[in-house]
Parts: sequence; structure tokens; C-alpha cells
Amino acid sequence: MTPLLLALLACSSTTEVPVEELIFVRDGVLAPSGPGRVVGGDLRLTEQAWTPGEAVSLAGTTSVAPTQASCVPLFSVPLGDVSRLVAMGGEAPDTALALSPDGERLAIGSYTGEVVVVDGWTGEELSRRRLSETMAKQVAWSPDGQVLYAGEQSPDAMVRALDPDTLSDLWSHRLADRVGHSPAPAGEDVYGVYSLPSAFGLEVLSDGDLLVVGTHGWSDAEGVRHNRSQVLRLGPDGTPKAAWPAKVARAAFRRPQLDEPGGRVVIPVTHTADTPPPPGLPIDGLQVLDLETLRPVSQAIEKPLAPWFSTATIWEAVGLSVEADTLLIGFNDGRVQLRSVDGTLRHPLETGAPVMAGEVPIVASVGFGFVTDEAVAYVTSGTNIPYGAVSPDLRPPMAHPNENGLFVHGHDGELLWTWSGPDRLQGLSRSPEGRTWIVGAGERTSDTRQDLYGARVLDGATPGDGRGGDERLLATCRTEGPVFFRHLVTDDGRVILAEYPFVGESEVLQGAYRVTVLR
Repeated sequence: MTPLLLALLACSSTTEVPVEELIFVRDGVLAPSGPGRVVGGDLRLTEQAWTPGEAVSLAGTTSVAPTQASCVPLFSVPLGDVSRLVAMGGEAPDTALALSPDGERLAIGSYTGEVVVVDGWTGEELSRRRLSETMAKQVAWSPDGQVLYAGEQSPDAMVRALDPDTLSDLWSHRLADRVGHSPAPAGEDVYGVYSLPSAFGLEVLSDGDLLVVGTHGWSDAEGVRHNRSQVLRLGPDGTPKAAWPAKVARAAFRRPQLDEPGGRVVIPVTHTADTPPPPGLPIDGLQVLDLETLRPVSQAIEKPLAPWFSTATIWEAVGLSVEADTLLIGFNDGRVQLRSVDGTLRHPLETGAPVMAGEVPIVASVGFGFVTDEAVAYVTSGTNIPYGAVSPDLRPPMAHPNENGLFVHGHDGELLWTWSGPDRLQGLSRSPEGRTWIVGAGERTSDTRQDLYGARVLDGATPGDGRGGDERLLATCRTEGPVFFRHLVTDDGRVILAEYPFVGESEVLQGAYRVTVLR
């Protein structure tokens, strides 16, 4: 790596590094001056195809194109101090990201309760506001880019329509009126924020309506656990237009996945309360709803994988295509299923399912995935032992053969290609047109260095063309700290990652809580 790239990677704010050579990025070149778009500090980005070994001249500078594209930071946006959370062993700080429809403005919702809007190319801060003392869980733009929506995980769980220039309220809707209120957690409780009511999902539809999932799971003063959830369709002015169920459900709903052209939305449903689960809901399964009316259409429920698991938990490995009649489901037990939209099981896949390492079962869970017009994609976790199977202090005696992998299948279940590397994978995202995919890169499985975080960029186009995963690796984007599992990649090549500090080998906190935009 050149001294220039090392200097760029060390930047934590707008880049102001003198450039004496061209930097070759995917489908473009960064130069110290010239006619291209201003990015970061004084850099110019020229969209230009190049081939390895080619001599390219821009703005009086000539360089030879490398074998693989670079991925360098354009700027970072500081998001406050989460050192206490990290030092006390808390979860990675939730961070929400959304680009305006024209791609020019980046909205960020932070764990510390702030909403920030910056220029999506230079990092110039345009507006900043603290919504609550807890978490800004979701952010999303209206189709015309004139309104920014934000959803909180807070005592009141507000959904707000904001003027993006000032971040002042245009209207608000209090989800706690539906799913219940909880007081702010005590300062020493690093997990307490997750007991607050939340806008667990916030999607803006093409007609300006909002699909909102309100979820609340908490324990009362007697220690009894409760769940409350409801899905809402709100008009652009915040007026409720539909709700499911009509009465708030005593269950926990998770992030929805929708197929707007197909008129369907799928909701993961679980139950963590001490009270019995409500009848009629697909507990530890999926509920498919009509997107317009929120009326139930179908369900998908799977039995736990005995004897190792008591639930068939679904996280965010969910995808839906009505046109392809495909519903993707990934489970914590490593199983993957391709079903019809009516819930019929078509192709069961055992990708990360338990295998025995001697007398110990080992699993690679499936937590992230999506469906495209041509394929389904999902990632597996690192190796783990099912909770309660053996002593929880026992480390896996060997790696699961399918751990930390990206798997791509056709809608018929045929395996098209796979990719795996030395990183523990953190989430899976694709660009709006679907050509570019990224997986977050956590700590390395075969390397003790802790400075190799970031994301891997892959070519997701034409998945059935016979290319393997290694042929599809386009670039590696490095960050100083680990990245949150929700990230963005754009059709114009930007990679947007939320990174956070970590405790290094010397027990010293390293890195910062910030969003970094790379190209």
C-alpha cells in the first residue's frame, strides 16, 4: 500500500492530503485537480473506465493502472462518544443510513440519538439535531427528497417527518401510544436501550406512504417479560391508513422486507414474553401481508431443529420476490429455505446446519440475505455451538465447513457461486440497481491483527454466468474500526460504512464512532 493510501485511510474527517499520483478506483480515477466532481477535500473524481497496466493521464499527472481497484476514504462524519458502551462490552452501536433519491445528501441516524445530514460527496455538514437521549433507529427519504423521516428507539418511539435543511418537525407519530411506553434505562445499563419501544422498520413507498413497524419488548417491575408490536401504513402527512393486526399483537415483529411492485411485505415474527404467544401468528416464522391493506396473505413457520435448538429464529436473512414466487428464509440454526410466496417449501438448504465435530455440534448461522430477479444471496456467520448443547465455555473444536461465506443460488435452489475470505462477515448489502454487493469485514479468522476491518466489494451482476466468487471480488475497503452490519453501496461506487471503536490488544480503546464514505 502506498504512503498516499495509508494517509487517506488515517483520515477521520474531510480529506486534505496532497496528491501526487492518480488513484484508480472502480470505474473512475481520483486526481489532484481537473474537471471531475469534487469529493472529500481537494480531490476530483473522474468517472472513467481503465484497464490494468494502462497509462492514464489526468490534470497533468500520469500513472499506470493497477491490477485491482483501490478503495479510499473520501470523508468521515463523527457521531459522538460511545467509548463507555464499547468498554463495558455492549453491542455494536446501531447506526441508520439513507441517501437522498438524487444521491447528493447522506442522512445518518446515530446510537446517541442524533440525526445528521451531510453532503454525500464532500462530507460537508448540512444539519444536525439530537432527537432523543437514546437511539435514532431509522432514517429514510421521501421520493422527492423534500422530507426526511426518522424513527426512534426511545421511551416514546417517535416517528418524525423532518425538514432536511433544518431538521425541524413537520409532523410526528408516537408509537408508544400503540406498543407501550418504557422509561429511559439507568446509565449503567448498556443494554437497556433495547428494552424501549422502537420503530423497528421504516420504509417509504413510491407514492409517499410510510410502512412502519412498531416493536416493544420489556420486563416490568416484577420481572415479567412483555411484547407489543404492530405494523402501520401511514400517509405522507402521518395519518394512519392501515394497521396489522387491528389490535396490537403480544409478539415481537422485526424488520420488514417488501416487494412493492408485487404488492407484498413480509414480517418476521417472534415471541420473547413470559405470557403465552397469541394464537394465529407465525411465531418464529414469517407473515406475508398485502402491502396496500396490510391484510394477511400467507404464513411460513418452521419447527425448531431438535435436539439442538428450541426456536427457529429468523434475523434479517429474509427476501421476497412475487414475480419469481420466491421467499427466502435463513435461520440461526444454519438452515436456509426457498419457499413460494404462499409459504410452500420448495428448496431446503442445509448450508450452515449443525455438523458434529467429535461429540460437539457446530453451526454457521444465517443472519442476512436478499432476493434478486435472478437469484437469492445470504451470508453465514462464524462457527458457534448451539446454546445449551454443551458447556457454554467450550470453544468450537473446529471450523464449520461453510462458515463466513457468501452463497448465491438460483430460484430453483441451484448453487451458482460462493465467496469466502479471511474475514468474519458483517451484513450483506446491494446497490439500488443490484450490480454491486458488499459484505462487512469484521476481525480476521486467521490473523490476529486488528486493523483490517471494512468491507469487501463484489460484482453481483448476472449471477448465473459461470464466474466464481474470487472472480467477482472488485475491491477491499478498509476502515480503522469494525463496522455495523447495516451499510450502503451506491450505483456510482460509493461504499458507506458505520464504524465504531474497539478495545485493542493492549486493552486501549482504538478508533472512533463515525460514518466513513469510501470510493
